[in-house]
Amino acid sequence: MMSTLFTCIFRAITSAFAPGMFGIFVWSIVITIGALMGFVLCAGWLTALLSESLTAGMLGSFGAIMIAWFLFPGIMPVIVNFFDQRIVGLIEAHHYRTLPPAMEPPFWPELRHDALFSLSAITLNILALPLYMFPPLFPVVFYGLNGYLLGREFFTTVAKRRWTLDAIGALRRRHRGIIWVGGIVLTVLATLPILNLFAPFFGIALMTHLYHALAAAPRDYLDGR
Repeated sequence: MMSTLFTCIFRAITSAFAPGMFGIFVWSIVITIGALMGFVLCAGWLTALLSESLTAGMLGSFGAIMIAWFLFPGIMPVIVNFFDQRIVGLIEAHHYRTLPPAMEPPFWPELRHDALFSLSAITLNILALPLYMFPPLFPVVFYGLNGYLLGREFFTTVAKRRWTLDAIGALRRRHRGIIWVGGIVLTVLATLPILNLFAPFFGIALMTHLYHALAAAPRDYLDGR
């Protein structure tokens, strides 16, 4: 199974060079930068407004940067909602040409779903803060929790273009380990400076290839149709 994941990671990286992908790739980075800058500036401005102190505002901006780093994995589904279907569509057109047309979920209901997911992910991370206070536990809990959440959410986002939610749930349960590890890889990327700008694009590309790899078994296709 790990060889399957490594293959999907390699394919996800090369997907940035698929025909017609460059513009979306750049657009995904622009949206990610804008979302991060907006979050940091708003948090710093709010802190300065409440304190009416320039020093506190500067400290607030620094704190906002740290909060953005901490919460970025949780807000990625909202960011990626603006371009995920186009990424999946181009990857499938390039790598999986024999597939029938997919059903693209409507934008606004999906955005609402992603916003609720981000809210729940942020809440879970806040609840886990006591565990994060212990350095030996922090990487295990942080990457384990967010890896599970991101793996599940990104995989479902890709898969529901073609399968029902019940079928996707069955597929996830059969392959929960590799999906979880894929989510951890995505979470690690999301917490690395500079590289985190590519994380939303990479997450959708990775889960697109992983979904098609796991769904290739005849049993899984029968469950999904």
